[in-house]
Formats: sequence, structure tokens, C-alpha cells
Amino acid sequence: MGRREALTADIAARENEALERLAAATGGQSLCSLSRGPGPVPAVKYYEGEAAALAQARRALRRLPPVPDAVKPEGDTPPDDAAAREVLRDLRDRWTAQADGPGRSGVGWAGYLAGGVDAVERLIAGYP
Repeated sequence: MGRREALTADIAARENEALERLAAATGGQSLCSLSRGPGPVPAVKYYEGEAAALAQARRALRRLPPVPDAVKPEGDTPPDDAAAREVLRDLRDRWTAQADGPGRSGVGWAGYLAGGVDAVERLIAGYP
């Protein structure tokens, strides 16, 4: 398995974990009904943001062209995949920029955006 394939598998596993945390935090209620409720739901929105950003990362990496065999080194050394790193940095920057967007205020949005940014930051840290 190549480095990018390993990253994609890691993202899928993290996305599943975020969805499991989201399901546990909602207690089986829909996100729409929770967001209309009287109290804040920062943990739910955080997990929702995590899952959304990880899904975006997974789809963006899938759209990248494969690393040509000509640049793949022999042995166990993975190829340098600058395109994947750039995709992750771009995604982080887009999620970070949303904090200043119109209508992106309140604890729900703050939790959602923090979850997304944190998820992508962890991917970047693990894929230097």
C-alpha cells in the first residue's frame, strides 16, 4: 500500500470514528431536531464538523491523479506526495476561512468549524 492509500484508509477510519462519536452524542436524535432545541450542542456540532471535513479530505484525495510508477522509489520508502499535502493544507485553509463568513456565528458554528479544522490539522500533523 502506498503512502497516499494509507492516508486515505486512515481518513476513512477517522471519519467512521467521528460518525460514531456523533451518533453517540446525538442519542439517536436527528441533527436538525437538536439544532432547533433550546440548549447548545457544541459536542454534537464538533463531531459533525470532524466528519464533514474528513469526508471532504477523502473525496479530494480520491480526485488526485495517482503517483506515477516512475517516481515511486524501490523498497519501503514511500513516495513524496506533495499533492496530497497541498490538498490537506488547502482544505484546512478553507475551513479556517469560514469562521469569518456571513452567518457563521454562535456556538453551533464555532463547534462545527473547530471540529473540521482540528480534524484536518491532525491529518496534516500525521502526514508531514
